[in-house]
Amino acid sequence: MNGDELASLADRIMRHEVSVAEGISARMVTFLLRLALERELDDFWKRSGIPAMARNPMRAQLLCLGGLLSPGKTGLARSLWGQLSQACHYHTYELSPSAAELRRWHTELAQLTYALRSVRSEAY
Repeated sequence: MNGDELASLADRIMRHEVSVAEGISARMVTFLLRLALERELDDFWKRSGIPAMARNPMRAQLLCLGGLLSPGKTGLARSLWGQLSQACHYHTYELSPSAAELRRWHTELAQLTYALRSVRSEAY
């Protein structure tokens, strides 16, 4: 599945159009959103002519975005991936992400996806 399909599935779960086991929907949406972000970055590096960058750790990829995106969008990418990664690590003493957090992350992912797809390859 590509980033759009993963984000769409996450949206459908949040809207209760796709049923999942009781109590795991928030975590599932979180994993889907993080995977969608990672797939979008993979596609971005392929379009940019630097496909080998996708094989690097995510932190390295996010650092390298600084030279290709605006500081605001680079910060958004780093923040979003960090929040999603933190939420993916399940701890019994932590609450699952709230519906508002999930919706905000979904919106931020859409904004970042648009920014990544808007970067022209001549900029490299």
